[in-house]
Amino acid sequence: MLKQVKIWFSLAVLVALLSSCTVTFLPSDVSISGRVRFGIELNDVISDFRPDRGAGASYRVGDSIGFLIRTNQSGYVTLTEIDPYGNVQTFGRNIAVGAGTTVINGPDARSEFAVGSSSVSGLHRVRVSFTPSPTDTTRVTYRGVIGEDGWTNIIVTDVTPYNIRDIAETTYYIQ
Repeated sequence: MLKQVKIWFSLAVLVALLSSCTVTFLPSDVSISGRVRFGIELNDVISDFRPDRGAGASYRVGDSIGFLIRTNQSGYVTLTEIDPYGNVQTFGRNIAVGAGTTVINGPDARSEFAVGSSSVSGLHRVRVSFTPSPTDTTRVTYRGVIGEDGWTNIIVTDVTPYNIRDIAETTYYIQ
C-alpha cells in the first residue's frame, strides 16, 4: 500500500512539473521549453523567440547568428546571454521591433552578430526582454554580471519600471 502511494505521489509531482512545459524528443537530444517566470508579472507580448537556425542549433566561431522574435506589439528588446561558465554578455540593447515577426541580425542595421573567437564552446542561453520604450542604459549595466541569479536579477531590474514587459529564453550551441 505504501509503495503504491509513493508511486502515485511521484507521478502526480511529475505531471505537475511538466504541465506547463512542452517536451520535444529529437534524435540524440531532449529539449524542454515553457514559460519561465521571473518573480514579476509579465505580459504575453513575445510569442516566439529563437536563433535563426532554430532553438538548440549549433554555430561555429565566425558564423553569423541572428534571432527571430514575434511580438504582438511594437517596442524595444534587449538580448543577453549566459555562457556555460556563467558569464553574461549583451548582444544588443533597446533594439526597436515592430508588431509581428522581426529578424534581429545585429544591434543595428549596419552590423551583425557573429560568434567570436573568444566564445566558449557549449550551451549558450539567450534571453530577450521586451519593453514598450527604451530602457535606461545608465540605470542598469550587464557588464560584469556573473551567474544565473545575477543575470535574472539584472533583467528584472531593467524591465520592472514598465507596465508592459515580457521575457523569453532560447538556446544555441557553440562547437
